[in-house]
Amino acid sequence: MRILRKLAIAATTLALAAPIALAPAAQAVAPTFRAAQRDPGLYISPWGSASVRVSETTKSWLDANGIKLGAIAPFTLDADGYGFDMPIGSAAGDHLDDKGRIYYPGGMTLTQESSGTVVELQATWIRLMPQPGYSAGIKANTEEVSKETLIAYTTPAEVLANGRPTLTGFTLDKVPFHVTEDAAALTAKFFGNALETDSMFGTLTPRFDYVPTK
Repeated sequence: MRILRKLAIAATTLALAAPIALAPAAQAVAPTFRAAQRDPGLYISPWGSASVRVSETTKSWLDANGIKLGAIAPFTLDADGYGFDMPIGSAAGDHLDDKGRIYYPGGMTLTQESSGTVVELQATWIRLMPQPGYSAGIKANTEEVSKETLIAYTTPAEVLANGRPTLTGFTLDKVPFHVTEDAAALTAKFFGNALETDSMFGTLTPRFDYVPTK
């Protein structure tokens, strides 16, 4: 029964990113999100984390423009500087809010030494609806630019193609994320050279667990 329950939860979560998450259906499922926000027992996952790796395209853009990635705790930067890990926990990030988002505490920075520009992406959300993707609040040189901007998007088909159950919950394997028009415009404004719209930003591998893994 526990295995069936895990699979049911995984299927439900993946379904939220499917084409039914368009406008009319989004209104239909909104009460479910509100219920999840009110009832702390309706978790997607009480434990878990997500790993992000930038694509070769993004890596080349970072290198060409002298931009270094940094991590804002509890995010941790990969040893090579081209990816990071972001944990969730039972106090935050374990449920969908009423905007269809999973919250991850922490964030990342992009620092260009030649210009002295520092762009901070925090707070962090993985969105399941209406457009699956990665969004964040943005500051540039300590000044707030936006409370939330969609940085990279994925598609329902790409999400569904990468889901699988695990022994402790479920995971999505290396879901591809693409650069949004807003992200392209912001990188052009602050770094003088834009990431290309719709190019591959990187991949996301979230892991949702129902028993502690450590």
